[in-house]
Amino acid sequence: MDARRIATVLLIAISFASGCRALWHPEEDAPPSELPKAPMAADTVSLEIARLSFNNVDQQEMGDFWQEIDEQAIPLDKRRELVANGFRVGIVDFHLPAPLRKFLAQNEAAQGPGGGDMVRVTGDEKVAINHRRFPRGKRSEYIMVPAQEEVSMLETVSGSLRGETYYNAECKLILKTFPQNDGRVQIVVTPEIHHGHARQRVEAGQGMFRVETRKETKVFEQVEFIAMLEAGQTLVLSGTKDIKGVGKSFFERENGGSPRRQVLLIRLAGSQFDDLFHPQSSVKENLPLNDDSTEGLLPSQFDSAQ
Repeated sequence: MDARRIATVLLIAISFASGCRALWHPEEDAPPSELPKAPMAADTVSLEIARLSFNNVDQQEMGDFWQEIDEQAIPLDKRRELVANGFRVGIVDFHLPAPLRKFLAQNEAAQGPGGGDMVRVTGDEKVAINHRRFPRGKRSEYIMVPAQEEVSMLETVSGSLRGETYYNAECKLILKTFPQNDGRVQIVVTPEIHHGHARQRVEAGQGMFRVETRKETKVFEQVEFIAMLEAGQTLVLSGTKDIKGVGKSFFERENGGSPRRQVLLIRLAGSQFDDLFHPQSSVKENLPLNDDSTEGLLPSQFDSAQ
């Protein structure tokens, strides 16, 4: 073998060895990134969402926490439609009612498989917390009850009672956010049931066609509502005391053979707004659900009972 071939072989061997060492290089030895975190877009809203699940004992300990929640933040006519369909909605300023704060404080957060904070007690999920950013007006789905073989439901539309059974159905809340120039955020909440088998459908929009694979969708327009939140406020959703109708399907969930009542908390964690008196980089942040769930924000307003 001549000198040129020997040099080529040695060069390949050295390159291979270097590549192997780089492949097994431990991450902890790598220097930390000095790049700044990406700022929140001007038309983006940061929400922190907590789903609480109560058994019979929990419900008794909760008492009537709704006495501390402002239900009049929703117009009267809409409240009547919500109650007729088994929904109860209100807004809390800053501190949650003491029973809810205590329930959250009793459980220690652990990281869930989807990256959100999940609290599990004896294998039973009692609290699920996650943090999301919502671009202005963009549809975002939140699953209240995962797919079930069969969901039988009664709904009230214009005073008339209707019944329907949905197969292979999951209950979702569709959330859309609309930041206002004064820092408040308008949130549109629409309950939907997605049912049947997923099929390809052709959708038209913005001068083009696209193919989507999805289930049939039932939209409960009479239960859709709009809430206006300021930084630090929390939107509270649950079923009525006499759980019924659409609310029964969305806020009651089977677990271990027994029904659990669900309450959903949606807190405005941060928003950016732009008007004559606020530059585009202005940020309105406030307290997260817990110290770990919202990176970069202050301690939580969903705090423990004092």
